[in-house]
Amino acid sequence: MSRITFYQDSRLTAVKGQDHMLGSFLQLYDKDLQNETPEGEGLVYDWNEFFGTEVNFTGEPNTLTPMNIVLTYIKANTPMD
Repeated sequence: MSRITFYQDSRLTAVKGQDHMLGSFLQLYDKDLQNETPEGEGLVYDWNEFFGTEVNFTGEPNTLTPMNIVLTYIKANTPMD
């Protein structure tokens, strides 16, 4: 399995990669929501090629592409300088 962090700041972490069973995957973690998520990790978005979208607490519709969901959430939750 390969796993690459492609975005990280003090609040958000986005990872993508390849898993031999699930295919491509994409996950988004939000530290501000750690206590709000079932596993306590702040996982707000979880998608993979095999199962599709398994977790989506972003507020974005699953009709968007997985990457667009993640990028929209990052943009909406990143403070402007």
